[in-house]
Amino acid sequence: MGACCTNSQGLITETVSYENLKIISIKEKDAKGKVLRLDDITVSLTYPSYQHYEKINLDKMVFEFSSCVIPGLDPRALINKECQDALFYTSNESAILVGLFDGHGKEGQKVSHFCCRYMKEYFQERSWEMISKPEEGIENIIEECDRALRDKSSGIEAGLSGTTALVMLITVDGYHVGSVGDSRAILGTLPPPGVPVETPPPSTNRYIRQIEPIRLLKTVPLSVDQKPNHEAELKRIEKSGGTVRQLTDDYGNKIGPFRVWQKNGVLPGLAMSRSIGDGIAKEIGVISTPVYHFFPHIKFRDQFIVISSDGVWDVFENIEVINFVERFRKKCFKGIGPKPYPHRLENSSISQLTAEEARYRWFGICEEEDVMIDDISVVVIEVGSIEPQPMQLPPVSVKRKTVHMNVVAEIIQDKDVTSAAPRGDLLRGSFIPANDPKAKKARLDPKRGSYVAKEEKKSSSEGEEEETEGIEGVPFVNTEINKP
Repeated sequence: MGACCTNSQGLITETVSYENLKIISIKEKDAKGKVLRLDDITVSLTYPSYQHYEKINLDKMVFEFSSCVIPGLDPRALINKECQDALFYTSNESAILVGLFDGHGKEGQKVSHFCCRYMKEYFQERSWEMISKPEEGIENIIEECDRALRDKSSGIEAGLSGTTALVMLITVDGYHVGSVGDSRAILGTLPPPGVPVETPPPSTNRYIRQIEPIRLLKTVPLSVDQKPNHEAELKRIEKSGGTVRQLTDDYGNKIGPFRVWQKNGVLPGLAMSRSIGDGIAKEIGVISTPVYHFFPHIKFRDQFIVISSDGVWDVFENIEVINFVERFRKKCFKGIGPKPYPHRLENSSISQLTAEEARYRWFGICEEEDVMIDDISVVVIEVGSIEPQPMQLPPVSVKRKTVHMNVVAEIIQDKDVTSAAPRGDLLRGSFIPANDPKAKKARLDPKRGSYVAKEEKKSSSEGEEEETEGIEGVPFVNTEINKP
């Protein structure tokens, strides 16, 4: 069962295969992290909920799009997890607009799909405005989407629900990128001579297999994650009346990412400093203004773009994604593969293969931390030309890099926030909504960014089941302690 390769850090090869059943051994630990036993769990994997394949021409350039969304899941099958990732792309004769969203909160799925619909319609109606002023256009489309979502007419309660956004406008000149949150885009390009080889750091995850590159490509980040402990973001949040703290475990240790909180409350615990939605966080310094970058296209050197949610970036280094896509993209199925497993090169698109490998790596996290597998969304855009490639590649005459965000070395925390969630993963970032009315336990992943939506409990007075909402970072709060 599982991928055909053994569970060791060997090389991944063209014979890679993904089955729909996998046995993993989850470590049961006590409160101090001591392993008590191993639970052998048979995981029944989810099929892709969305796939698309399309070639789009812009002038003399050809962009080959492959996209896939794989819903996350609870390996223990205690929670019926709702997929909150969504993506779209649309085009006219002059530009292509791409959007990818990773929703969080009780209404995270509605939020991400709202953004897809809104931005497609926006581009169809106002594409020439965006093309003539790309930076202003990308800022407007994200901020106006945020306002429309938080308006009552949307029908979506977005006080404690929201989404990341990665929006890219592709023109013949290059790539205009705006982002809020931690969804990410990278570019694989042929570097000039003398560029050092990028290598990923070592990992203890036994499901991470080495990817031997077939040629040297350079990674160009096209976006930057925005976190509350980045210097400028922190100043804005504190000036707006918010505060930034980590969660505290039962032993007083700070755990997980820094989060945004009301000064005298336990809301909202958002693990990002910019987003769409999240109305409560918008009152204390979280904004929807995207970080914008423009990257000129370097003809014949630029090979492909990868846009993904953190379901990929939590288990892949940037260079690993570049090497994986480069190794397999020309051998993958060009289209939408058949649904039945096993999924292999000959019946899977490059986006689906990348998503499947990311999910395979998640098995290592599940075994070690007993958490859910996050939603995984991938867009691969192969960049080509109808013109023949010259004998000599064009020189690299421009520097392409993202803005640098300084991380604050130390943040003084005057309060502790303690989570009472059972079997939680407090080190990762988003929270998983629990939509199953039969679920008796809250399963969450607070390293990542969404919320536990609900858990059942018995009312002591009436004996009836009662739903209780969790909040991002503090599902079922125990205590908030003022330090002397």
